[in-house]
Amino acid sequence: MSDQGAIDADVDDATRPYEERLANALADIRTEPVPGSLAIDIVSRQLLFVRRDVADTLGEYHAEEGFDLATYGPHPWLPVHASDSVFECYYLSDLSMDSLDDLGDLTSYDFPRGRLATVPVERAWSDGGIGDV
Repeated sequence: MSDQGAIDADVDDATRPYEERLANALADIRTEPVPGSLAIDIVSRQLLFVRRDVADTLGEYHAEEGFDLATYGPHPWLPVHASDSVFECYYLSDLSMDSLDDLGDLTSYDFPRGRLATVPVERAWSDGGIGDV
């Protein structure tokens, strides 16, 4: 019997549960924002700079800030969950040559993880370029 199952998978891969195959396929892919990275605000579709972690959960954020990000604006209809981390971000569209003199004047915004789409810019300089997985 051949060890080839499907065109793109061994028989062993084809017999493993889907969840296991998916976890292996995504193991080296960063899906979470990290400080210093870029993300897209999925509501405004604008590019953000992720400055720092603000809270580990929405409950912690509410306790510290007194603001409920879970029920804010469109968040109830987004993949925002109580277990989401919260990140301080800046809209890159707010940057200009004039604002570079005093970045302290820029307004930051706190976003729950579920409102952010990760931008994997680090893949641009990986060995095979952007198309590598």
